[in-house]
Amino acid sequence: MSLSDTLPTFVNMGYFHSPFRGKVISHYGKRGRRFHAGTDIYLHLGDSVRAAFTGIVTKATWYYGYGQLVVLRHVDDIETYYGHLSKILVNVGDTIPVGSVVGLGGRTGRATCTHLHFEFRVNHIAYNSELLFDFGKQLVLNNAIPIKDSIKVKEKSIQKDSIPNFDSPIISNQIAKAETPNSEEIIHIIEKNDTLYSLAKRYGTTINALCELNQIDKNSILSIGKRLKIK
Repeated sequence: MSLSDTLPTFVNMGYFHSPFRGKVISHYGKRGRRFHAGTDIYLHLGDSVRAAFTGIVTKATWYYGYGQLVVLRHVDDIETYYGHLSKILVNVGDTIPVGSVVGLGGRTGRATCTHLHFEFRVNHIAYNSELLFDFGKQLVLNNAIPIKDSIKVKEKSIQKDSIPNFDSPIISNQIAKAETPNSEEIIHIIEKNDTLYSLAKRYGTTINALCELNQIDKNSILSIGKRLKIK
């Protein structure tokens, strides 16, 4: 089974892959005097952050409150933003296939916990991506981009307007809930240079556990694109 056989499609952009399958801890919308132009998804330091769609890297650097930021440009002037990364794994000009790792989760920039700040923009206008996607279940909810509830993001105001205040007790409670272990299955798509040792270290498990879960042995070849169960 190929990766494309398991992914939903979104309008003419092709296949959609959740940038990280986790709990949303801060939503798109007003934050007091600020406007939060994206969706924040809880993750752990070093978790793989993946391209939501196939695209070209237009930004891969530290950027204001976003910290370590990757921006991908897709068809029809659509862009996706991946902020607060601990490490960037792509370069400007790279063509990134859907589901490929663009960086590792972190808390760089204006962030008080590890999380992914994800934005969906059309011609620099930010949209509420939760009206389009279910990040935890990796589903496309709506194939029509909603015009209502969008905001033109001014580049010079990014530092103060785009990143929310994480000192809020409401968000702190959401973070605490997100940290509660659950039994949801985690799938890793094998990429170049992945090994059982590196994956066990990244996900906090053991080589033996990975082998038992996937019914393989320590000497099995990890083919690029293969789906590996983590837990």
